[in-house]
Amino acid sequence: MAGNGSNNGSGDFLTALREQRPLRNLVILAALTVIVVIAAIMAVSGAQRSVATDFEPKPLFAGLADNLDKVQSIEYTFSRGLQGTDKIVITRKGDGVWRLPSRNGYPADTKLVKKALLGLSEMEAYEPRTANKKWHRNLGLLAPEDLGSAIRVSLKGADGKSMASLLVGHVPDRTVDAGGQGVIYVRRDGEDQTWLARGRLPLFKKVNAWLAPDFLGLDKKDIKSMTLWSGTDHPVVLNRETPETEHFSIANLPEGRVSRGGPVLDGVATALAGVQFDDVLKADQLNFPDTSPVVTLTTYDGLKLTLVMSGAGSGLWAKIDVATTEDAAAMDRAKALRTRVDGWAYKMPSKVTTQVTQTMDLLTRANTALDDEVRGVMDSAGRPGGQSGE
Repeated sequence: MAGNGSNNGSGDFLTALREQRPLRNLVILAALTVIVVIAAIMAVSGAQRSVATDFEPKPLFAGLADNLDKVQSIEYTFSRGLQGTDKIVITRKGDGVWRLPSRNGYPADTKLVKKALLGLSEMEAYEPRTANKKWHRNLGLLAPEDLGSAIRVSLKGADGKSMASLLVGHVPDRTVDAGGQGVIYVRRDGEDQTWLARGRLPLFKKVNAWLAPDFLGLDKKDIKSMTLWSGTDHPVVLNRETPETEHFSIANLPEGRVSRGGPVLDGVATALAGVQFDDVLKADQLNFPDTSPVVTLTTYDGLKLTLVMSGAGSGLWAKIDVATTEDAAAMDRAKALRTRVDGWAYKMPSKVTTQVTQTMDLLTRANTALDDEVRGVMDSAGRPGGQSGE
């Protein structure tokens, strides 16, 4: 009985298809849709298998890793819009030190230089993208000379010829590959073919970011004393007896005044600990008048630093003299620091210049406790009981 019912149901459906044209068209359309979807899935799967089979990730610059010792300059070129292009150049000469010509040859950050060299030599073409240059702008790969946002990273040899040159564009929404490595859109300079590349590069557009960060090398626990406005009639001398002393104090505290507290003095006295500079120039390019603020600092191992300031407000530059006290343990340290800073002027961060130009009036206040004591004595003297000893 059930079998007959099933056959009757199939027959009724087929009869309905023959007799009802709209229903027949709907079924045909549904069948075609299923066929198209299956075909699309098969096509995409086939294309993915083809890419996976036909393309293997490979270095964008084969052999570059074996020739990094021949690189003599690194150049970053980027657009400044209607103002044209700008360039950061980092070079090395016979001494092997990477330097920034735009900063009179001041040493570059060796860690960043290494990242740039290795980053370019290890950059891999991970997946091919468009070769239609009309789409370069969409990927951030339009050249900087064409008002594009791409950054050109170039390595050159001693003869000035390019060893590798890459245009770096946008970071895609998928910022890492399956293995967790960074990906970015790139194309080799002079080629239209673009790539989703695997690797990382430092892409700083400010020269200051490439300066060697090594500076004074001071730790808070090193600092024994600091004198603000040294050599003037109104110096402020901050010191502490030992590294274990909890807070700095004012050694030349004026009569009738008290400090604004140990934490306030500590912030001033240790302002140069761990500090990084904002920019650098040759010291002879600046004028340091006799009225310039002067700061002296000593450490427990006998290092003595004198900072002479130039400029105004938050834009202060400092040239630094390095010396040692007698029988100092810091001779080697002083020699290394002197080699680093001699002849240079450093632009100090605004938060540092604000601290090291504090005055006695700003770091102290009137001793109101003394005033209260005087008033108490006077009040006692004015009472009837206060005259009983006459």
